[in-house]
Amino acid sequence: MKFVNVRLLTDDYSAAVTFWRDTMGLAMTYSDEKMGYAYFDTGSSGVEIMARSAFTAALGESTPASMSAGHQAVLVFGVDDVDVTYRELVARGAAPLAEPQDRPAWHARVAPIRAHDGYLVEIYSPLS
Repeated sequence: MKFVNVRLLTDDYSAAVTFWRDTMGLAMTYSDEKMGYAYFDTGSSGVEIMARSAFTAALGESTPASMSAGHQAVLVFGVDDVDVTYRELVARGAAPLAEPQDRPAWHARVAPIRAHDGYLVEIYSPLS
C-alpha cells in the first residue's frame, strides 16, 4: 500500500482553491468546480480539495457531516486491487462505509473505510 495524498473536505471550495493554489503556491493539475474537486501536486504526493457536500453525497449521506463529526479529511491510499484490499482491511477490523465501487467522474475505483478514531480512509485504484 502506498500513501498517495490527503483529501481535505471543505465547505468553501473557492476559498480552498485560492489558499492552496495562490497562497501556498501548489501546482493545481486538475480542477472541476462543478464537482467541487481540485488536485494539487506536491512533487511526492498530492493535496486534494473536495466539497464536503459532494463527498458525503458519494457516501450516501443525505446531509454533510459537520467538522466535529469526523469528516475533516480523507487519507487516500493507492492499491493494486481495491476489492481485495477492502476485504482484507475489513477482516482486520476496519469499519466499512461503502462497498467498493467505480467512480467514473473521479477516474477511480474506491472504497471508503473508517479508522478507529473516526478519520476517513479511502483506498483507490485508477480506472482503466
